[in-house]
Amino acid sequence: GLDIAEGMLVHARQQGGARFFIGGDAESLPLAAQSRQLIFSSLAVQWCGDFAAVLSEASRVLEPGGLFAFSSLCVGTLQELRDSWQVVDGMVHVNRFRQFEDYQKLCAASDMHILQLERQAEVLHFMDLRQLTGELKALGAHNLNPGRPGGLTGRERIRGLMEAYESKRVSQGLPATYQVVYGLLRKE
Repeated sequence: GLDIAEGMLVHARQQGGARFFIGGDAESLPLAAQSRQLIFSSLAVQWCGDFAAVLSEASRVLEPGGLFAFSSLCVGTLQELRDSWQVVDGMVHVNRFRQFEDYQKLCAASDMHILQLERQAEVLHFMDLRQLTGELKALGAHNLNPGRPGGLTGRERIRGLMEAYESKRVSQGLPATYQVVYGLLRKE
């Protein structure tokens, strides 16, 4: 298991599963060249600023014939929340993600062969806004973008957000759409 965040490594060690846990960055893997048959990344590479470097490092570390399997998020993720905040104050409250087309271009430009690269909308439903924001907080999905508001969010803005988001309610609850990118690349 590899993660840049020591807290995530501590949590992973407690869960078991992997034999080794290494602190490291996906853009500069602390692994020997051609030392792995598989690299798997689940919802992490969207936080990497240089996805081309991630692909380059995966290729460097993989043995010939090795696989890089990843899931990530792209534009359209949490669009309901983004749109609701725009109604309230027009500021950036939701993380921005790469365009799916950027994933396509970067993967095609890498020296790996694309076996699969697709985008799929996954819609979760929540009883209320508090449940959704609690889930996002538990995931550690903090707003990292320029243009985000500083300071605390006032009661009036939260009330405005709740009203705007409630207009999106469907029979299953408040929708939260994740545009998930699934990729599988093979090093030749």
